[in-house]
Amino acid sequence: MLQTPEATPIRVYIPVVPYFPSNIPQLATSYPPILPKPVIIQQPAPAPAPTLPPPTPLAPVLTPPVESNVKKRKRDASVASDTDKKPRHSATTSADLRRMALTQRNRPSPSPRVPPVATSSTSKRVNRWDAIARSCVASTDVTNLDNLVSSYETVKGNLTNFRTYFQNRGDPYDLSFTPEHVPYVDLEYPMTGVTERFALLGPKDAEGWHPINELMEVVYTITKFYLPSEYATFLGNPLDCATPRFQDIRAQRNKHSRPTKQDPDQGSSSRPIKEVPLYSGNTLRRMERAYKMRDGVGFIRAIKDINYKLRTLKEEENGNQLLRAPASWKGVPPELVMQLYEETYQRSAGPRVKDLVKYQAFSSTTYGELNGGLISEIVQRAALKPGMKFLDLGSGIGNVVIQTALLSGCSSYGVEKLSMTAEIADVVHHVFKQRCQMWGIESGPTDVFQGDFMNHTEKLQSIIKDADVILANNFVFEPALNEGLKALFLDLKDGAKIVSLRSFCDGQVTGRNMGAIESILDVESFEWHSGDVSWGDNVGRYFISTVNRARVGASYEVLYREAQGPSRASKRRK
Repeated sequence: MLQTPEATPIRVYIPVVPYFPSNIPQLATSYPPILPKPVIIQQPAPAPAPTLPPPTPLAPVLTPPVESNVKKRKRDASVASDTDKKPRHSATTSADLRRMALTQRNRPSPSPRVPPVATSSTSKRVNRWDAIARSCVASTDVTNLDNLVSSYETVKGNLTNFRTYFQNRGDPYDLSFTPEHVPYVDLEYPMTGVTERFALLGPKDAEGWHPINELMEVVYTITKFYLPSEYATFLGNPLDCATPRFQDIRAQRNKHSRPTKQDPDQGSSSRPIKEVPLYSGNTLRRMERAYKMRDGVGFIRAIKDINYKLRTLKEEENGNQLLRAPASWKGVPPELVMQLYEETYQRSAGPRVKDLVKYQAFSSTTYGELNGGLISEIVQRAALKPGMKFLDLGSGIGNVVIQTALLSGCSSYGVEKLSMTAEIADVVHHVFKQRCQMWGIESGPTDVFQGDFMNHTEKLQSIIKDADVILANNFVFEPALNEGLKALFLDLKDGAKIVSLRSFCDGQVTGRNMGAIESILDVESFEWHSGDVSWGDNVGRYFISTVNRARVGASYEVLYREAQGPSRASKRRK
């Protein structure tokens, strides 16, 4: 072994592999393995690191600008404050450069400049679910319910769209819940002596009308709005129910207690009483559980118990206790209006929905509806109330007409051009009157008729002159039709409001439009939310234009003073 000064010996193993001929495989197993012999070598010591001078500071690296085909957009000329400034991050790799270029390319274009809108100072935020103050108690005399359009009759006439939902859990061979037998159950409504027969079938289409769900919605609505406060838990405590629909019912403020054993403080024996079955007295909970378990016998039994309790309230000596609630309302709750309209639609327009789509696409006759939340907001912003007149130009099946009359109590009219749609609107109007009586509430006068609002008939002209609010769902109206409506609006009285989904003007008065509709309108713009219209889930804007002829005089004086001021050119011509 060799040794050198300042060397550290290390031990390295060099393996020695024996060689065995391939034709003698037994040698590989007969001989023991040969272990490697250690060989000691010397590793020289590492040389000391040389001493280097301190590094000199490098010049800053400039990041090359991002080259892209994106056009430069003009920024706002206002100087941003220190709190608005964000730190800039430089791109140091090609991947960062590509990522920044992609971000610039995908940046949305700035919204186009909108013309200035003259807004009044009376605009405010509104709550769509606030009732409009008015008297809404209906007469107890039930009329026009001989030919009641019920859920049972509607389903029976369109049986191919429904399937079996319930079953008899005690008898799997029971076929009474199949569509061939059309199972049903009757339900009490708030009006005295009024019931409706509901079919107990489910829809084949997952998004179709579900008669059983509607029956349960009726029970929920009665529980929330019609039960007097002393009978808030008469059908069962909503706190025990799993359905979220019960979370905001006023009965939840009543504390619920179900004793499981006798209180020892009452002076009796401490022996526990018999355990009470959970939810045994809560008919609401029993109805929900039977629905989820598809127990048809249990569901019918729960509805019969609910009917018995509701009849007890309706047949009291002091009168129908369910009709006490409408007398105490501030107005008809918008939630009840939507429930009533849904029942009306499914019994009138729902079976003929295929007839409503027979129109020319993207034309002025394209059918589209405003949903209940947006209608309630428009009614509140337009300040509709009893004694006022509302007109819907292109009313369709009368959706807005009947909801407006029910929310505000105003006289509501609608004119529809298409004969098929106007025919369905007559059926909707008939069923709507029946539903109002069944729920025990009073609506304002309504009338939907066929006609072209561009043909100024005597009836239409008289309504327009006296109208307080006019709705024009002109989202897809052709430009020529919008121009024709401008001429029609010149006959409106001062203070009348025009609700539209496309603005008819920008609210500015100039010398060119002094005699046009633009010179007499104050325009306000509001936003509708996703789900407010039937033709899409996007947000949008609607406009409320108020007739104000006083603007013409003030604007005329300003323009007159400007015209009276002599310019140099005019003096030179003299």
